[in-house]
Amino acid sequence: MTSLGDGFTRPAVGASTRPRLSDELGLSEAEVASRVRDGLVNEEPANGDGDWEIVRRNVVSFFNVVLAVLIVALLFTGALRDGLLVGAVVIANVALATVQEIVATRRLRALRALTAPRATVLRDGVEREIDASEVVLDDVLVLRRGDQVIADGAIRAGSVEVDEALLTGESASVRRHAGDELRAGVFCVAGECRYRADRIGAEAYAQRLTSEARDLVRRPSPLLQRFERLLRAILIATGLLATILFIQFNVEHRGFAESLKATTATVTTVVPVGLLLGITVVTAVGALRVSRSGAIVHDLNTVEALNYVDVIAFDKTGTLTSNRLVLDGIHWSPGREVDADWLRAFAAATAGESGTSTALAAGLGAPPPGFDVVDGVPFSSDRRWSAALVQGRGGYSRSRAFVLGAPETVLAASAGSGDVAAAYASASRSGLRGVVIAEAPELPDPAQRLPTLTPLALITFRDELRSEVREAFDLMDELSITPKVISGDHPETVAALLGQLGIEVERAVSGVDLERLDDEDFDHVVERTTVFGRISPALKRRILDSLVRQGHYVAMVGDGANDVLALRAADVAVAMASGAAIARSVAGIVLLNDSFTALIRGTREATFILGNTERLAKLFVAKSVYAYVLIFATNLLGLEFPFLPRQGSVFSTLSLGIPALLVAFSAPPPRTPREILARIVRFALPAGIAVGVCTMALQFAVEGLLGRDVEEARTLVSLTLTVVGLAFFVQVVGLEDATLRVPWRPIATAIAAATLG
Repeated sequence: MTSLGDGFTRPAVGASTRPRLSDELGLSEAEVASRVRDGLVNEEPANGDGDWEIVRRNVVSFFNVVLAVLIVALLFTGALRDGLLVGAVVIANVALATVQEIVATRRLRALRALTAPRATVLRDGVEREIDASEVVLDDVLVLRRGDQVIADGAIRAGSVEVDEALLTGESASVRRHAGDELRAGVFCVAGECRYRADRIGAEAYAQRLTSEARDLVRRPSPLLQRFERLLRAILIATGLLATILFIQFNVEHRGFAESLKATTATVTTVVPVGLLLGITVVTAVGALRVSRSGAIVHDLNTVEALNYVDVIAFDKTGTLTSNRLVLDGIHWSPGREVDADWLRAFAAATAGESGTSTALAAGLGAPPPGFDVVDGVPFSSDRRWSAALVQGRGGYSRSRAFVLGAPETVLAASAGSGDVAAAYASASRSGLRGVVIAEAPELPDPAQRLPTLTPLALITFRDELRSEVREAFDLMDELSITPKVISGDHPETVAALLGQLGIEVERAVSGVDLERLDDEDFDHVVERTTVFGRISPALKRRILDSLVRQGHYVAMVGDGANDVLALRAADVAVAMASGAAIARSVAGIVLLNDSFTALIRGTREATFILGNTERLAKLFVAKSVYAYVLIFATNLLGLEFPFLPRQGSVFSTLSLGIPALLVAFSAPPPRTPREILARIVRFALPAGIAVGVCTMALQFAVEGLLGRDVEEARTLVSLTLTVVGLAFFVQVVGLEDATLRVPWRPIATAIAAATLG
């Protein structure tokens, strides 16, 4: 048995088993098998939809049901070609959306499997490494530096320092001792302990925290909501029109079958069947562009929704910082700078014991030759210090004992620590972390109090900022997006970190102060504040609710279980790939390389979706408008409809279908989401009316003035509409859009194209 201190012993591999259960032996194989049979296994509740659920959701929708009715009516009336064409559009639309979502979901599952933690369990006195999902209730687990806690449970022996940022949002590590509770999802940064799996699977704190928030919240984007309203209005108007036409045809004694056929042919002309497919294609292309910047798009609508984001809320830890410490500076006691090489030797010897010692060694570099570490005391979260005895050779021919630890601990045992203590107070106000290096008369005994120490220097550290953060803030400023930093750390610490970027924080608020406010004052403070510190998960969600309630379109970036409630409250949920699996499962976008800048770049890519969707809508809505004009005009004048369904299918393919594909892959100029429907109507209404009038004039001229039969008139009308549609495509893609000041542009295009046709 190997002693680890604090009454903790490590069992040797292959130790003999004992019949009784104990913290030193763990469960027996029989006890494990019994718990597996009873279902007491550490399996997380299923997150996300299965493939069949994704298929069902994409197939069963309001518009698909309407189009299915239209397809049945077309097939019933013998319009096989038209029915198959509409059916092909519906199938393509469903297939594209379904395949994209299934691919994204499977990538998330693969990412989850790749990042699934492993556990070291004690069974029959032998340590074994297993998957976290194989842990059973009452298992005794061994936790060491770098390990993730797998289940909730009390520490049985030993002590550790843990990082609870994924649960609390606080970046500072905390100490846990025998009897203290550990929660699944936290990481061990120093020390070693043994703990029992008291709560597993759905009973763990992180799972209970997110029990009502396991799946992605699918919100239609503002653009999609507007188009749904537009399409619903078109469908309702079409339904009323179909009813009127059906009654009229029956009054004219055409018979039920003939009336149904004529009505269906007319309705097919009006409904912009290809618009939904076009929007799906455009969105899928935009999602592909965002994916190339390093993201998994879980929900297609999320990409387009980035157009509307005016506030991005995010945590400091894992978003602004890389979860690593870097050396900030060394504040020497007067005359102690000559000890720099000794400090390098000490740092090299203790590197790897904790994140602090690793950052110190990396910041100082390798020591010169001539030093040997002959003895040491490893870091303990109980003692809060480590020590080493360094032997010098050559010009450093002596041995010296050094102690590195928390300022409160080392300074309390130091004599003449005034300068270092003052430096520590100043560093704390700046949001920096610090440790003190001191010299001891001899290597301290870990079982005894520290001897009187001589402080040498305060060593300060700061969180390592991600390299792209400055660029991200510049992009947010360029796009008029307001950042809101919501952290579990002290607000002054977060403000100091932003200060390193040159970002001045006018107001930083603590969660304690926020909780005292009523709703009105709360909204006022949230609107004006940039940095929020000491924020609980529930308060974080309340902040998001307040921003949404005040009319903001909010994106939330999170990585931990503590962010899940806020992610679900946000309009756009974004998760870091390295974060908790539950956060990834509720997010519409997952940043693969944890690159915050990729999200900001994604908002630029979203403008392509907005611009191309606007282009498509202008073409398809203009077609619906001129179809209404033709229907009313032909019925009012008692003329035959100017084209047959199959002719409509041909010119729609040439003037709408092929141009729609070209639009989907083109790069439009940046567009603002404001007044997008107004811009569409300003183009489509005059264009559609002009086309309708020109078509009726052409039909009247061919049949009435030239005396040709209706078939020739229909052929000429079809050719003309094809030319007009292509002319509109050229205008929409290549020319300035129509405004209220120049409504003649689409009218002139229609008349000129009709004349040429």
